[in-house]
Amino acid sequence: MNINWSAVYAIIIRHLYTWRRDFDRVIDAFWFATTDLIFWGLTSTYLTRFSIGFNLVVVFIGAIIFWTVIQNAQREINMPLLDEAWNRNLINLFTAPISLIEFVIATIILGLLKLITVILLLGSLAYFLYRFNIFDYGWYLLPALVNLTFIGWWVGFFIDGLIFRFGYKIQSFAWAFIFVLYPFSAVLYPVDILPHWAQTIAKLLPSSYIFENMRSVLLSGKFNPIDIQIAVTLNLIYLILSIYFLQLMFKNALANGRLTKLN
Repeated sequence: MNINWSAVYAIIIRHLYTWRRDFDRVIDAFWFATTDLIFWGLTSTYLTRFSIGFNLVVVFIGAIIFWTVIQNAQREINMPLLDEAWNRNLINLFTAPISLIEFVIATIILGLLKLITVILLLGSLAYFLYRFNIFDYGWYLLPALVNLTFIGWWVGFFIDGLIFRFGYKIQSFAWAFIFVLYPFSAVLYPVDILPHWAQTIAKLLPSSYIFENMRSVLLSGKFNPIDIQIAVTLNLIYLILSIYFLQLMFKNALANGRLTKLN
């Protein structure tokens, strides 16, 4: 597969320029994650007064930062496509010598740039406000962040495919769909408190294994490599399926002229 890296670079530069003057994108990336961190940090600080037996602040702050990784990774896959559609530029983009894979690579790089910035900001705020050091996770931090990013990517690719298939009518999925996974991901509570049917769904989500392992590392110092292996396996399966779905929907949109309806 030949990849035109000049095209990838051009897409990246185009969207970096829009970031400088698009206040909505700044709010979308940083404001809500920051308010979640402050809200749950204050809530958990208050609850620790009741002697619950473990450091609730650490668990909640870690969970919020980890969930933000998923949320931002997914959103930054979808927003470049929606930006192009909103600016009536999809036809111009894909009639130029730019392939879908080049566009996807560019969105991944753009997303990683912003994701790193958001993590650094939240990590700094968490340490400044609550003395929470994200590096207390030790070497578990790297596989956790990689898996969480993969989750955001395959959800984002799936939503991109839906946008190519159904158009503007499902654009709200770029913000709302990820929260379908939230209750089954065991972000703030263990999987075993869920109803039996919900536990079955949780076992199919790589996010539940990451958050369960996070609590284990923070509360007891125990790391379960099996959880990471399961998460990696599930992520690879879903990544392959979501990319195939995206390619299929893109080809279908080209064949049926739906790209013009997104312009």
